[in-house]
Amino acid sequence: MKKIILTLTFIVSLLGTGYSQETNTNNEQETVGTTYKSSIRMLPLSLLIGEISFEYEHILKNNFTLLLQGYGDFSNSDIIENGSLVTQRSTSGYEIGLEIGARYYFSKRKKAPKGWFIGTGIIGGYKNIDYNTVSIFNLRDYDTAVIGATIKGGYQWVFKSGFTIGAANRLRFVQELSGPRNGYLDALPEISIGYSW
Repeated sequence: MKKIILTLTFIVSLLGTGYSQETNTNNEQETVGTTYKSSIRMLPLSLLIGEISFEYEHILKNNFTLLLQGYGDFSNSDIIENGSLVTQRSTSGYEIGLEIGARYYFSKRKKAPKGWFIGTGIIGGYKNIDYNTVSIFNLRDYDTAVIGATIKGGYQWVFKSGFTIGAANRLRFVQELSGPRNGYLDALPEISIGYSW
């Protein structure tokens, strides 16, 4: 699985080096072409872990952007009971959440949300877990609010047609506020595909 993800990231990197939207005039450091202020994208790699994710990005000022990312997780792969992982057959549930964050792009010429970036965000969400087996050793079904934070870094391309693709690495921490109060830390690569206008 790691080899597939690394191969996809490498291919995306090669595609981006072959195309460029920025050209310099003789006397000015400006970008020629359409100005893109907003972008909407999906994150297909998140499907591998049972999560559906979409994000919206809007340029606020210069190299700073606002990022909104909504997700729904239906995999239940992170349920822990008595110190061991619980299989999906014995549980059902879901988690939905929204991340609000900001990105900083290192590009000097700003006509689109593209180039190398680093970003951070906060997460708020809701989680529901139901145990399908009845046992005195099982935890009770529970609902909980979740909070968390993320740090991301990567590169994003915006082509002349508006087609947008990005590759990043994400570090995310999520904490349950009630129930077993589990906390989760994961580090995952992200690939985003979408459209800018």
